[in-house]
Amino acid sequence: MNTFSEELRKERIAKNIALADIAASTHINIKYLEALEQGSFDMLPQTYIRAFIREYALAVGFPPDEILHRYDVLVTRKYSETEDMGWDQHSFPSHNMPVLSNKTPEEATAELIKQRDTRRTFALAALGMLILAIVYFGLMYTSKENLLRSTKETPFQQVVQEQEREIIRNVVDTASAISPAPQDSIVLAGVTTDSVWMTVSEDGNPPRELLAAPNRALTWSAKEKFTVTLGNAGGIRFSLNGKNIGVLGKRGEVLRNITLARPRELP
Repeated sequence: MNTFSEELRKERIAKNIALADIAASTHINIKYLEALEQGSFDMLPQTYIRAFIREYALAVGFPPDEILHRYDVLVTRKYSETEDMGWDQHSFPSHNMPVLSNKTPEEATAELIKQRDTRRTFALAALGMLILAIVYFGLMYTSKENLLRSTKETPFQQVVQEQEREIIRNVVDTASAISPAPQDSIVLAGVTTDSVWMTVSEDGNPPRELLAAPNRALTWSAKEKFTVTLGNAGGIRFSLNGKNIGVLGKRGEVLRNITLARPRELP
């Protein structure tokens, strides 16, 4: 403890003033007043330290300006012989002695408020950026969930069937647009939705063997009839002269020597 702080404490005790009473009247935390009397200035808020000393001096009955100058001399290490002198006004240093800070308590308070407002502005900006990030990632997550939900709501088999129907419609339309050659009477068109092994015979001629991949469009022409053998009856759909016949059997089913003849109603 330094002589400055010790004399403050002794004078307060001599006047029978409790430290709690000073804390109540000045609204200064009692732990700061204890640090002041113990000379632990580093425990005090540096912005308010001079204001605390001024309020303490007023509460105990010291001339506040003289006490502040005494403190300034102490912290600038220029307080020497006057430490051992009494509290007579002649013992205080000249007003020309250098001081630690020229700011008044009001100026120090204004500076602290400014610093606090600056920190609050940065904090609000950071909070705003955090909220925007949360909203952005929330929207991204919701969009992803909707996409996954939409994908789950459409079974794979349904997608395949829709694609097959679209291919069949296109092939049927193409087959319908094909006109038989003058020497032919009927046209057989087929579209595969699966791999199919098959043979086709026109008007009793030797059959032609074919292994067709999925999504293939095929056509044959004859005068009277076709004889068809299929290794995967559900893997191909037929139309005859533009009239849709559809599949002749189930997937994986083997059908032999199926006759597709010229319709009677055709001219």
